[in-house]
Amino acid sequence: MNSKNITLSLFLLTALSLAIFSCKKKKTNEAMYDEASSGSLSFYKGKDTLWDPKGGSPHGYFKLKFNQTALNALGADGKLPAGQTFPDGSLIVKEVYTNNVLSLYAVMRKDPKSKFASNKWVWAEYEPNGKVVIGVNKEGKDCVSCHKSGTPHDLTLSFDLH
Repeated sequence: MNSKNITLSLFLLTALSLAIFSCKKKKTNEAMYDEASSGSLSFYKGKDTLWDPKGGSPHGYFKLKFNQTALNALGADGKLPAGQTFPDGSLIVKEVYTNNVLSLYAVMRKDPKSKFASNKWVWAEYEPNGKVVIGVNKEGKDCVSCHKSGTPHDLTLSFDLH
């Protein structure tokens, strides 16, 4: 094989690798957005309530939703019992509102096996139209420092911010 063919082969292999990685990241972001914005989630304490963001939350007024896996982990008081953790597969979504209009989905998915996980969670934020604000590939870099500073509720702060 001559050097032109080797160079071309390496270029094509690199381009293909980049395309595959980018597609996987896009699919992961799309899948999290689709689940976060779906109608299959349940409101916190079963109430469609706009919560006041006390305690310095950067997210503003919010509604809180859980998938069934996360919901099943909550105690009778509607909180994760101290010292307990959410099971793998848990999804927690903050629907953030600005002037009573949905402006952001802040999403946490418990998936310690994901290459995008940080502290066992995959983190992302999306605009209501699905545009990625903070992608899963950031590995929670914009989220984890605050979430680690909270009370012992498996890196979730929502129970303390209203």
